[in-house]
Amino acid sequence: MKIWSRLIRLISDMPAAEARRVAASRLGVVRIVALCCFCAIGLRVGWLAIDFSSEAKAFTPTIEQSVRGDILDRNGQVMATTVPVFELYADPQEILDPREAAAKLATVLTDMNEETIYKRITRDTRYAELAWRLSPKKYADVLRLGVAGIHGRRKLTRAYPNAMAAAHVLGGVNKDGQGIAGIEHHQNTLLASGTDLTLSIDLNIQAILREEISSQIDLFEAIGGAGIIQDIETGEIIAMVSLPDYDANHMGYIADDHRFNRATKGLYELGSTFKVMNTAMALESGVFAETDMIDVVSTLRVGHHIINDYHPEKTNLNVAEVLIVSSNKGSARIADKIGADIQKHYLKELGFFEKTALQLPELGAPLIPSRWGRAEIMTISYGHGISVTPVHLTSAIATTAGSGMLITPTLIKQSQPAEINVQVFSPQTTAKIRAMMRRVVSHPRGTANKADVNGYLVAGKTGTSEKISGNGYDKKANITSFVSVFPANDPKYVVFTMIDEPKGQKHSFNFATAGWVAAPVAGRIIQRVAPMLGVHPIDENMPEIRQSLMLNLPELEKEGAKHASF
Repeated sequence: MKIWSRLIRLISDMPAAEARRVAASRLGVVRIVALCCFCAIGLRVGWLAIDFSSEAKAFTPTIEQSVRGDILDRNGQVMATTVPVFELYADPQEILDPREAAAKLATVLTDMNEETIYKRITRDTRYAELAWRLSPKKYADVLRLGVAGIHGRRKLTRAYPNAMAAAHVLGGVNKDGQGIAGIEHHQNTLLASGTDLTLSIDLNIQAILREEISSQIDLFEAIGGAGIIQDIETGEIIAMVSLPDYDANHMGYIADDHRFNRATKGLYELGSTFKVMNTAMALESGVFAETDMIDVVSTLRVGHHIINDYHPEKTNLNVAEVLIVSSNKGSARIADKIGADIQKHYLKELGFFEKTALQLPELGAPLIPSRWGRAEIMTISYGHGISVTPVHLTSAIATTAGSGMLITPTLIKQSQPAEINVQVFSPQTTAKIRAMMRRVVSHPRGTANKADVNGYLVAGKTGTSEKISGNGYDKKANITSFVSVFPANDPKYVVFTMIDEPKGQKHSFNFATAGWVAAPVAGRIIQRVAPMLGVHPIDENMPEIRQSLMLNLPELEKEGAKHASF
């Protein structure tokens, strides 16, 4: 009080002009102090609005989050894009009536029931996530509820417009927008920079492949399957399916079996499809000619095991016929004479000793024998004792039944054919292989009659093998596969189909082998996609076509393949 009294006396003793000047300056100081206080309060309010605890910051992206590049199919259709969404969260300490709030929120957040919401908004925390990818419309609906303590933040997220289509190819991203699987992971640096990526995948072809494989899985009550369509000239994968699959928009909530990529990571003994490579080795090495006769009648014993044929032969066969009728004994005798060095050389050249170069992190490394003795040489000739992925086999067939030049698979659209300088097989060898594979489909004794499509000259090879179980094989669980090229006279595409553990059906006479399961679905796929790929029907009886597929072989006895098998 004394201080104020002195100030009053001091001012009263001043001249009027001087008193007014002092009063004005002091009022200015008061104004500045008041303004600073208001600014401090404003900054604190703003800070509280955005900094709702360190726990919340751990779950939200930064404002500087960049727009990730789009992923497009080969025709420019969007497969993955970045869209704005809202992260919805609650501050439990701000909610007045949790029961009422939970009841209201449950009317909009239909993915959660009222009890789940209640448990989240009553946690002892300042942050409780309710949805991390809410559409603007739903976010607006939540705001209209007028629930205190519910907050949101605008963010960017990844969206996959085609849901399940090519889910295993695309993979996914985490909450921070970083690729964690599939092409999103492999090409993360490029996409994170905002650059678009065009894949080799054709979404229209992809849809057909998925539909047909899925239908065959259901028809034969199988547990899964896979399919691949590959361009022989460029190595581009036009379509690739692994079933069961998942919605790429919800990758974090799927079962492991659905997440598993059977086409690129699954390792399988693909059975008699390996006879194609075995025959090509025999011809290319000069150890055999296609007309050389092979003993398929007498007993073939290796160690303590006897190698048998699904349909025992009554007379010997030549090399070409061994492939056409799918003789295990014949293939084993051919490989036995070829020897380990030649066999390993070609298998290594074809890429069976390492992972493929495909642009995915989910790649399987082939399982090859640690010991390469006589038994291994023989069994590998018909696809046992070596486990590879479907994409390994598809690319090897593209080489073996194509130009003979090494084909490397790719998921990136190619502007021009890749420069290839590794000649694995000569054009003469591959031409003979195609002619044999065509007879596997077209000849009455071939094992893939059900894959024949009028006008498209399908050439292929079936494979049926028992699945490995413990230290042996499960006779009740088969992997059935079919690998084909078309058209046989000038192959453009490879088509691979695989059905995992099919069960025999009444219409298949209770058989569940590749000729009944994997071959027919390949035929349906080719019939549907060939026109879309620009492959037109041709007359197989045209002289030039017949000439390109002719083999200097005696006519096989025309005993029909009653139950196409291997």
